[in-house]
Amino acid sequence: MLELRHSGPSQEQLSLLIGQIYQGAFEDIAWKQSLELLRELLDARFVTLSIVAKSALRQEATINAGPIDFDQFLTYESEYQKHRPNVETRLGQVYTINDWLTLNRSEFGKFNELLEIGGINHYMGAWVCSLENIDCFVRVMRARDSDPFVKEEAHLISLLAPHFARSLELRSRMTQSEMVNQIYADAMDRLAVGGLVLDENGKVIVMNSIASDLMGRRDGLSMVNGSVRATSTHDDRALQALIRAALNAEAVAAEGGERLHAQALSITRPSGARDLGLVVNGIRLGNKISDRWRSGVTIFIRDPESAVRADPAILKQLFGFTQAESALATQLSKGDSLEDAAAELNIRYNTARAHLRSMFAKTGVTRQAELVRILVNGVAPLGCLDRAH
Repeated sequence: MLELRHSGPSQEQLSLLIGQIYQGAFEDIAWKQSLELLRELLDARFVTLSIVAKSALRQEATINAGPIDFDQFLTYESEYQKHRPNVETRLGQVYTINDWLTLNRSEFGKFNELLEIGGINHYMGAWVCSLENIDCFVRVMRARDSDPFVKEEAHLISLLAPHFARSLELRSRMTQSEMVNQIYADAMDRLAVGGLVLDENGKVIVMNSIASDLMGRRDGLSMVNGSVRATSTHDDRALQALIRAALNAEAVAAEGGERLHAQALSITRPSGARDLGLVVNGIRLGNKISDRWRSGVTIFIRDPESAVRADPAILKQLFGFTQAESALATQLSKGDSLEDAAAELNIRYNTARAHLRSMFAKTGVTRQAELVRILVNGVAPLGCLDRAH
């Protein structure tokens, strides 16, 4: 049981609490544990962290520690925000309920009713940080039979405010980075591109679902002790040489030397399927550590047997294709001839020709090659995650 001394928290208590604030940036329910620790330390009924969007002046998130279930808390929070006294506060300032209401609480009758409902009589809060798009507030509430807040407790909130601010900025940056990564990963999946990142030892750090699927098939490529290996001995020697060259070149580039261009390689497959295509390139991994950059490698993989499909609904929105025309467009974009596409779709060749003429008119092209280029290089593949293996 943590207990706050009137002289303030002990060094151990403060260290534990600050550590938990930064850990909160990585939690599923951010800062929940740190708020629980603060509630215990201050003998509070509730401790609440509110994140408010500046542009719309609305609650982005509210995290609460206290003896109330989430639905009840949301109802209470909505009423609280509606009836709280509209008193100007300054960034970093810690205030109590008496700073708001002075000695005349009757003018804020509904707000007082809410405090009564929550069994609250002592209130302390602070505007702890202001980032580019959001503001963050902390408030601490004590039960009716508890002692009023003292200056040491207000000082503790002041001490913690910059740590909440840094932790919030850390989570904001991580969230933005995760969103960007999700965009890239989603695009690669939709385009059926496998991607891997290797560290300076050639070990796989991360791979996307396409690459994982290809590795799992062990048809040309596989994972061996955390490294990417080709099934063919000849191909594997070439692949490992490209990886080493990319790592060495990236290390040289980090010291101001010339960067090596991406290198490509075809990987034969025991199944007899068409060769896998690989592009190998050196990269820098993360930020500079100590006095040097960490070198790494990216490998992009395309399986020519795994064609990207376009959703018929997307093709209809883009070009006005019918269901039958969309089906033919999908086959042509896979590289089929018109005759092969007709056979695959079980339609007559003349019917396929009629569909093709209609698609020419709708897309403004006059040749099948132009149509395929529009289908493959346009946005249609980005509207569908379905892949033909």
